Amino acid sequence: MLFSSLTFIYIFLAALCILYFPIKNPTYRRIVLTVFSVLFYAWGEPIFVLLILGSVFVNFLAGKLMNSAEDKPQLKKAYLIISVILNLSVLAIFKYTPMAVETLNSLSGTNIPIPNITMPIGISFYTFQAMSYVIDVYRKDTEYQKSYFNLLMYITLFPQLIAGPIVRYKDIALQIPERKADIEVINQGIFRFCVGLAKKVIIANNCGSVCESLLNNTDNRAVFGLWIGMVFFSLQIYFDFSGYSDMAIGLGKIFGFEFKENFNYPYMSKSATEFWRRWHISLGTFFRDYVYIPLGGNRKRWLFNVITVWFLTGLWHGASWNFVLWGLFYGIILIIEKKVVFPAFTNAPKFITNTIAYIAMFFITVIGWTIFYFTDFNELTTVLSGMLGFGALPITDIFADSIIKENIFLLIVGLIAAFPIFPKLFELIISKLKIGSAVILYAKSAYAMLLLAVSTALLASGSYNPFLYFRF
Repeated sequence: MLFSSLTFIYIFLAALCILYFPIKNPTYRRIVLTVFSVLFYAWGEPIFVLLILGSVFVNFLAGKLMNSAEDKPQLKKAYLIISVILNLSVLAIFKYTPMAVETLNSLSGTNIPIPNITMPIGISFYTFQAMSYVIDVYRKDTEYQKSYFNLLMYITLFPQLIAGPIVRYKDIALQIPERKADIEVINQGIFRFCVGLAKKVIIANNCGSVCESLLNNTDNRAVFGLWIGMVFFSLQIYFDFSGYSDMAIGLGKIFGFEFKENFNYPYMSKSATEFWRRWHISLGTFFRDYVYIPLGGNRKRWLFNVITVWFLTGLWHGASWNFVLWGLFYGIILIIEKKVVFPAFTNAPKFITNTIAYIAMFFITVIGWTIFYFTDFNELTTVLSGMLGFGALPITDIFADSIIKENIFLLIVGLIAAFPIFPKLFELIISKLKIGSAVILYAKSAYAMLLLAVSTALLASGSYNPFLYFRF
């Protein structure tokens, strides 16, 4: 098991800061950060540290060999293909072998024992980061890394190691040798970390508890309860994953790294196309740049390219066919939007189109997360039928009503926080009152400490509750 949150914050992170910041030599700083990153992973996955060390070596060697074969294009391409195959093979073995055997048994009627394989935490994230390195070196988008230790730091960097965002090598290559973070940037990082922690502990965890109460009680289900349960899950997964991304970006800032944003208020989207420009941005850009565009993008075989990308997007999220269905669901929605919806509403009044779009996206999003939530197809079919009025379920019942009434404040806070209302209000107050930068800094610091204190109290009184995306 990974560090508990309190152990991570008050022991691991505190010890790292005490050792890291007094050091001025960039090389020694890299050593400290890398050692702590490896220890962070080893605490939860001691055996699989060897796997990640081996993965780094394979990709380091691939980059070195491609650089040496610069004047031999076919050999250079062969090195790339071999490294990508090795990366994907390791991912497939650990993540998809049980799924493959189970599917084979279902289709062929065989009874092959399903292997009990423990999936290394974060393998999808660090495998994609490793592939981004070798692909970018092959494309000459970045220089190959001459130091194994530097590449090890990039791939094992603890803020984003186990649940993203997917930080591409070329985006931080210049930051690896040496970074500078002044007190203002460090304060920004601390604030971002505390906001992310609060998203997870205060909102996501509580939304998850309500979601389980409404969706897992099979004897007490009603249409309204199912819909509200899935709304709570929609809030849970957003605040869980965006909270982790905020924590990773904040920690990156503290140690001098600038990670790209991974979320941009996706629930304010007016289309599925816009939603996927705002949700898990690092994964979307990875598939766009390394799969969609190389396949031909919009230029040729567009339909095939879209279906392929969304099949892979779904499969990346988990070794279960419901995730594939979820990916294809969005792929089909995107195709319909591009070919039917967007042309039909080109000249319609914006007020009407925006209203319809928001309503449509609410249903698309909730239905999509329902497909994502239920890994059992029989359960998924039952729940979807009930939500769409085909399950002969009551509209509401006493159980669902009581749960919803008890948590109505949480629902309202979650819905408000999922939109940029508080940041816009904060900016408005600053502009109207003409508050100085020093006052803003103190106010944000006090707010961050308040969030940290509340989160700490909740963590101390609660149980271990890992981020949802740890399993991906």
